Amino acid sequence: MKIQAALLVMLFGWVGLASAHVLKMPDFKDKRDGRVYKTVQIGNQRWFAENLRFNVKGSWCYDNRDYNCETYGRLYDWSMAMRLVDYYNNHSIVDVDFTKKEWKTYHDACPAGWRVPANKDWVTLKRYVGRIGKSDGVGLSLKSTELWEKELRVPAGSDEFGFNALPAGLRNEYTGFMDLRSSVQYWSSSEIDNVGAIYWSLMYDSRSFDKVYASKYDGASIRCIENKVYPFREPPPPPRPKVVPQVVTVQNKIVQTVHIGDQVWMVNNVNVKVPGSYCYDDKEENCERFGRLYTWNALKEAKGVCPNGWHIPTSLDFYRLNIYLKDIDDAVGVGTNLRAREGWFESDLALLGENGFGFTALATGVRDSVDSTVTYSGIGSFTGFWSTGDGDSLRAIAWNLPNDNDDFVMDSSLKTRALPVRCLMNPPDDDEIYDSTSIHDKRDDNKYKTLAVGEDVWMAENLRFAAPGSYCYEDKDIRCRNYGRLYPWYVAMRLPEDFIENSLDSVSQGAVIAEHQGICPEGWHIPRQEEWMRLGQFAINKRKGLAAALKSREGWAQGSATKNNNASGFNALAAGARFSSDGEFAELGSSAYFWAAEGGGGMGAVYWHVVSGNDEFKSEEEFEGNAFSLRCVKNKNVAPKTEATNNDASATPAP
Repeated sequence: MKIQAALLVMLFGWVGLASAHVLKMPDFKDKRDGRVYKTVQIGNQRWFAENLRFNVKGSWCYDNRDYNCETYGRLYDWSMAMRLVDYYNNHSIVDVDFTKKEWKTYHDACPAGWRVPANKDWVTLKRYVGRIGKSDGVGLSLKSTELWEKELRVPAGSDEFGFNALPAGLRNEYTGFMDLRSSVQYWSSSEIDNVGAIYWSLMYDSRSFDKVYASKYDGASIRCIENKVYPFREPPPPPRPKVVPQVVTVQNKIVQTVHIGDQVWMVNNVNVKVPGSYCYDDKEENCERFGRLYTWNALKEAKGVCPNGWHIPTSLDFYRLNIYLKDIDDAVGVGTNLRAREGWFESDLALLGENGFGFTALATGVRDSVDSTVTYSGIGSFTGFWSTGDGDSLRAIAWNLPNDNDDFVMDSSLKTRALPVRCLMNPPDDDEIYDSTSIHDKRDDNKYKTLAVGEDVWMAENLRFAAPGSYCYEDKDIRCRNYGRLYPWYVAMRLPEDFIENSLDSVSQGAVIAEHQGICPEGWHIPRQEEWMRLGQFAINKRKGLAAALKSREGWAQGSATKNNNASGFNALAAGARFSSDGEFAELGSSAYFWAAEGGGGMGAVYWHVVSGNDEFKSEEEFEGNAFSLRCVKNKNVAPKTEATNNDASATPAP
C-alpha cells in the first residue's frame, strides 16, 4: 500500500529547502582583452562567476573548438595558470626569489587585482558553503543548474551561491580531452612538489567538492578571486561553540577528557617521565606545555604511561576517529578540526585549527635522532601521535597533523623519532551498554538496545547480522560495527531476488506475512507501514522536530534544519546506502534509509528515510535492489520462546 504524500505532509509537517541569498557584485572587465565576467560575493570573498577565458599562449579550448571556450572557459596547465615557463611544470618554485628584479613583473593568469586562488582560499569557500548552504553537499551548492550530466541518485546542482560551476572537463597530458559535461577542475596556486599541484574537483555523480593532487601538466579551469577581503553582507556562519572538556578523576589525578563519537580521549598529551622520553629542546617548561615526546620503543617497554582503564591508541582507534569526523563534517578537513585554535603557524595550504570537537592538538614538534645526531624541529608547524601499530624493525605507524594540510595523515615513522602520546579510554564492557531489556541474537552473538514505542518494541540499533548478499559500507568491516549492515530488500525479507516483479504466481503469493521475520532474530519482524507511522507520531509528540527527534545526536553532516536531539531514542544513524545501478556506496553521514515489510504485486519495495538537510521523515518505493539499513520490531503474537540460532548455514557472523 503506497502512502500518499499529502497524508504524510498533514501528519508530519514537512519543510522544504530554502535557497541561499546570492550576493551579486558588479561585473568585471578584463582590460587585457575586453572580456566581461560576472562576479559574486560568497562569505567575505569575491569570485568570478565564470571560468577564465584569457588566452595564455598554449592554453586550450576543449576539443580545440573555440565555442567551447566561450561556454566553459579555457583550460590551462599549472605553469600557464601561474604565467611561468613550462620548466616549472616539472620543477618547484619553492626556491624562486620573486623579489628579484627579473621576477618583479610576475603575475598569474588572472587580471590585476585578482589571483589564482591558493588552496586555503578554496578551503575557506568550502567551509562557508558547507555551513551556510541548504543543499545536501558542497558540490551541489556550487554546481550550475544546467549542462551537467544527470545521475539519478545525486540531485542536480542548485547553484545557490551563484558560483555557477560549469562542467568544463579536463585535458590530460596522455589521454587528451575528457569529461566535458561530467566534471570540472579548478587550479590552486599551491604546488605540492616538482611535478604536482593542487586542484579542486566537482564530479557529476558526487555531492562533494574535493581537493586533488594533480600533475602540473593537466589542463584545468581557472576561477579568479579578488585580492581583497569583504565584510560579510549577510551573517557569517556561527562560530564553532567551544567544547568544554569534561573533568574526571583518574587514579587520584584530575584529567580533562573529551567525548568524540563513541570514543573518550584525554585532552592533554601524556607527561609521564620514562626512559626514552624527552622535553622539546630539553627544556622542562616544554613538557609542561606540550607533554613529553616518546620514542616508539620507549612506549613498548614502559608501563603506566596511560593509567588503568586507558590505553595507547591503536591505528584502528585513530582510523575510527578520522572516519567519524569525515562523516559528520565535510566542510573542513579532519586535521583542521583536531588542531588547537592557537599556537600554530599559518600556511597558505590549510586553514588554521578550529578545534571543532575539543581534541586540542598542539603544535608540539618532534625529536629526531639519526646517526647520533639529535634535532628538534616543527614546534608551531607539526605534531604527530604514536599508535601501537608496528611496521617493521625500523618503523611504526603514526598519525600526523602538519600545519600545511587539512587532513589527518597516517604515515610510518622511524621508531627513534620522538612524538607525543594521547591516551584513549578503554571501551565499556557489554554489561555497561546493554541492560536486561536488550536483545541478544544468538546467531552471531550481537546485542542490540531496544526502545518501547507505545505497544511496539523496536531495536534501537541497525541490524548487523551478516546475511548472504548484505554489505558493509565501502566493504569495510568497521562500518558494519559502527552503522550496521546494508541489505537489499529481498535479502532482508528472505524472499526471491525477483519477488518485486514476479510475486503474483501461486508459489510466491502471500509470501509477505503479518509479522514477517525475514532475517530478523527469532521473535522479531521487519516493521510494517503502520508501525513506522506509529514511530513517526511518537517522535512528533516529543515536540523537538520530527527527523531531529529520530536522528542520533552525532554522526550527521552539518546543516540539519533542526539540531538533532534523538528525543525519541530511535537513534537513526546516517548509514548511507549501496546503490545497485553501479555498486557505489554513498550518503554516509547525510542519509538513513530503512526497509518496511511492504512490496511485491508489482509495487516497489517500501522504505522510510531521513536526510541531514531537513526535518522530513517520509516513505517511498524502489525497484532497483538498493541496499539499505534494517530495524526489527518485537512480535506481539508470541510463539513459544526459542533462542535465536544460526539457522542459515551460509550466513557468517557480523563484525
